[in-house]
Amino acid sequence: MKLSCVGLGVLGVLALSLLLSATDEPATAQQSSGVSTVKGILTGSRSEVFNTKNSCVLIDIPDAPARAFRDYLGMVHLVSSHYVMRQNIGPTLDTVKHSCDVSYNSAHDPNPADFNDATWLDSFYSIDGKNIVALGHMEYHGWSHKGECSEQGTYTPACWYNADTYHYSTDGGYHFKPVEAPANFVAGLPYQYEVNQGPEGYSIDTNILKTGDWYYALATDWPWPPNCGQPGQPLCLVPFGGAPLRTSDITDPSSWRAWNGKEFAVSFADPYPGPLEHPEEHVYTPVPYMYYVNAINVSAVSNLFVATLFDPWNEAYGPPGLYLSSSPDLVQWTKPTLVVTVKELLAKEPPGNWSYAYFSLLDPGSTDPNFSTITDSPYVYYVRSDDNHGPYTRVLFRQRIKLTWK
Repeated sequence: MKLSCVGLGVLGVLALSLLLSATDEPATAQQSSGVSTVKGILTGSRSEVFNTKNSCVLIDIPDAPARAFRDYLGMVHLVSSHYVMRQNIGPTLDTVKHSCDVSYNSAHDPNPADFNDATWLDSFYSIDGKNIVALGHMEYHGWSHKGECSEQGTYTPACWYNADTYHYSTDGGYHFKPVEAPANFVAGLPYQYEVNQGPEGYSIDTNILKTGDWYYALATDWPWPPNCGQPGQPLCLVPFGGAPLRTSDITDPSSWRAWNGKEFAVSFADPYPGPLEHPEEHVYTPVPYMYYVNAINVSAVSNLFVATLFDPWNEAYGPPGLYLSSSPDLVQWTKPTLVVTVKELLAKEPPGNWSYAYFSLLDPGSTDPNFSTITDSPYVYYVRSDDNHGPYTRVLFRQRIKLTWK
């Protein structure tokens, strides 16, 4: 998904940005009106949470937005990992330490129908501290499998296929197990992988939060087929943009339903048992502004949802940088407000070649075991990469952010 192996992280979103620049923005409902707008200002100095100079192995890198949950022993798990998952664990969010224990290892299965190639676990939900559900961002890398790409051994966007899969832990989140296909399928396009026809797929790159009887997350995607919507090209079978999805049963991978423009009624259909008669019925409808969403939280002050958005390449929201948006229902969103530009972040760095990714909000004062709630003074966590010594030289930082409402 990510910076190193190229998924819906820096290079993945770059692909989205390039595609967006050549297509119209998705047609969606109007933005939320009469809802308080959230703004944020970074305060104090940043601190290192994990530096790859202390990595256990070369690919032990922060490679996803930071997530946290508390287990049945009272320990906090902070996860921002690669497709070989390691964690930061400690009694509080402020005191977690990096562990070399492997919590999950990707299978790199060459069969796209198994949805089990390179998988980043980056959406977690603790049910009771001992049973933990994780959604995995699964990338099928056709270039890594013989006969599945016109090019072999080198990242090739055209051979990139994404879906989300179900994983679980019964030991408090210390180790996660996969589920065999097809029962592992959570969310994906109703179209099979095609050589040289990507990038394509749905990706759930936020945390999971619960409100009322429902568990929610937000997904993003690529417009598909390639070049769709451009002059002289066919309309998109999959429109670009993000959308919320929900389930009332976090343990049932097939129960997630996405937004169709009116209600949560889009079911995700595994295309591999056979061609679907009406694939368009299994494609969600994007909602406003959710192009680059990294995380969602609930404000304990406003009782509104807060989306953390990072757009480092274009001006879809304004100057490239970190933005926030608020919503009463995860469907209608306020126009994103700028927190800090990439240019401002770079101005405070020492000489070098730096890039940023994976911004999320976490609050040590949250009483939620899944850290989905925030006060008006949470931390923003993010990853800085040293592109002169990439892709394995990185730091996971955190810095206080002050939220205000208007």
